[in-house]
Amino acid sequence: MHKTRNCRLIFILILALALLLLGNSLVQYDSAQKLTKTSMSFQEYASERAQADGPVINVAGHPVTLWLQNGSYYAFLPAACRSDMSLAADLPETIDGIPVVRLCSAHLPAVFIDTTSETFETIDHDKDYREPATVTVLTADGDISLYQPLEYIKSCGNKSYLEFDKKPYQIKFTEAVPLLGMEEGKTWILLANAADPTLLRNALARDLAQHLGLAQSDAGVFIDLYLNGSYAGNYYVTEKIEVKENRLDITDLETATENVNTRRDLSAYGFIETETTKAAAVPNDPADITGGYLIERDFENRFLTERPDNGSYFVTDAGECFILRSPSYASEKQLDYISGYIQDVENAILAPDGVDPATGRRYTELIDIDSFARKYLLEEVTANYDGGVASSLFYKDSDRTDGRLYAGPVWDYDVSFGNTPAYLGDLSARPDTLTKLAAHQDASPWFSALYEKPDFYARITDCYAREISSYLTHLAQQTLPELAGTTAASAQMDRLRWQDQYRKNDGGQSLEESLAFLSDYITARRDFLDQVWIDERPFCQVTLYIDETLYDVLTVFQGDTLPELPTPAYSTNFQGWATKDGRAPDFSAPLYEDISFYAVLK
Repeated sequence: MHKTRNCRLIFILILALALLLLGNSLVQYDSAQKLTKTSMSFQEYASERAQADGPVINVAGHPVTLWLQNGSYYAFLPAACRSDMSLAADLPETIDGIPVVRLCSAHLPAVFIDTTSETFETIDHDKDYREPATVTVLTADGDISLYQPLEYIKSCGNKSYLEFDKKPYQIKFTEAVPLLGMEEGKTWILLANAADPTLLRNALARDLAQHLGLAQSDAGVFIDLYLNGSYAGNYYVTEKIEVKENRLDITDLETATENVNTRRDLSAYGFIETETTKAAAVPNDPADITGGYLIERDFENRFLTERPDNGSYFVTDAGECFILRSPSYASEKQLDYISGYIQDVENAILAPDGVDPATGRRYTELIDIDSFARKYLLEEVTANYDGGVASSLFYKDSDRTDGRLYAGPVWDYDVSFGNTPAYLGDLSARPDTLTKLAAHQDASPWFSALYEKPDFYARITDCYAREISSYLTHLAQQTLPELAGTTAASAQMDRLRWQDQYRKNDGGQSLEESLAFLSDYITARRDFLDQVWIDERPFCQVTLYIDETLYDVLTVFQGDTLPELPTPAYSTNFQGWATKDGRAPDFSAPLYEDISFYAVLK
């Protein structure tokens, strides 16, 4: 307890110092100053654009629309304006008697994306719609580091797209470019982090993933995003997960297949479908079809809903649904090969002795056990709500290189580290629980089965003790305060721009309160997992069900008493918890074995 309190004090002191150095995010400007920075050819382009949804000012040659809210116009200004006030020289004090509040970001580059139609309505309302655009990057120092055409911009995501007005986006350049200091590539993802009141959980999880050496875990870059001149908020730009030399660098089977066929669009050949598989009717295969493959595990309900829109896929004997991300349109032979290999993997993982009874091969021959252990740890340590459920990726290279199945790359950690967004209902924020990635009603059986295997468990505990425990202290006391200080001004602008979203998700907590919670959670998570995997304290699991559906899993160290059990917020007819035979929980008796409770409903 004292250690947790001390860590929080250190975090608050570091964050306070960072905010003090940053200064007030409200900046006053002298409107008489002249524009001195050049803005390349974009200035002429921007000055002719019409902005119908509010007053428009010129910021470094870019049109920026003022945002009317709470009886004031808000000018959300890029960080470059902090060091050079002349970049927003025409910003007035009032417009038609309405005061103008000037908010300025700090430290972050600003990215301006302008579509051909000059509107985002269709892009935001149709995830499949793509539109050409241009992108300009204005650095925090006021320089233009990039001005390029985009082949398209489109919305992306699943829950993050459906639940929030602040959408995530995918952009594709017409040629590969090094974006925001990252290695060159054509396709990039702009994460909205709309479910995360700190905006930092994805960055923290990627930091840990990179520390663990997992594939495609390079850090992204925070930006202030402007869409057709309208401030869209704070975004986190990352590489798209794809098989490419500078991305997931494995054999590109998709390109190899295109090269031996006359049609570049492999979907044009049509499809061969069964109840559990879908392959493209591609006539020719390259000589080696053993790799590389990038596949994504999805949960059944979403898989069934989206099945008509997906390319190639297959379902295993245990009901695991896998979508091929590369090759997106696998030939019948390719699908037979990878689905057969994954079935062998599943058979071995689910076998008590770890050996596939059909082939005699042990699971350690079929998978890279180290990547699986590290991916499991990343999901468990961050308490990722979707861990092993969705955005769960695996890859396999050609047998000529390394034919084993690897876990990764990493993706989607906004609902982690105790985050409980309103759209997910009564999600637990406890740091003191161990799920084995089996506490979700749509969980895969793979990782919980691996956890029970002695050699896999030894990998987990060894890696945690040597590489993770002390690193969590580093995340809480150094990385988090640094990220919070760097993004503070932009985060405050984002909170104002999307204030209804924040009010709904976190009940109106301040940024400082949300950051302090996150710091405390990481520290408490470390303290709990130290007891589980370093001290190896025996524990029991308390499993809760509602209408026979898994609701939650609690962890109780043997000899401790039951904690207070949660009351489902969304279940209006909930009366309490009881065992299968009707016994009420005994909160005074020490617990020495696993136990299950079921919701008693009116």
